Amino acid sequence: MVNFTQEERKVVLFLGIVALLGVGVNFAAKQFGPGKSIASFSEDLGKVDLNSADKKLLMGVSGIGEKLAGRIIEYRDKHEGFGDLNELRDIKGVSDSKFVKIKEYLAIK
Repeated sequence: MVNFTQEERKVVLFLGIVALLGVGVNFAAKQFGPGKSIASFSEDLGKVDLNSADKKLLMGVSGIGEKLAGRIIEYRDKHEGFGDLNELRDIKGVSDSKFVKIKEYLAIK
């Protein structure tokens, strides 16, 4: 049996822990590699859903005031929801520049 000093024991213990962590990471990488994921990212995360947002939530989007929020809801109700973000261009008050500004914050789910 080898007699290690206190410092050598700490180093051996540290290296053993690092090796075990490496084995664990390797196992996780194989289990959840390409094609398998622990979680998925949604491009719509944090965006306001045009088909369910109330007036107050729509007004929280920069560039949408009280009148425009009301028009969006009226359009949604009349057309039974939005099928495409480009339908916003059909609403009074949504110019091309306004559409470009607000579309990044909106989604259709």
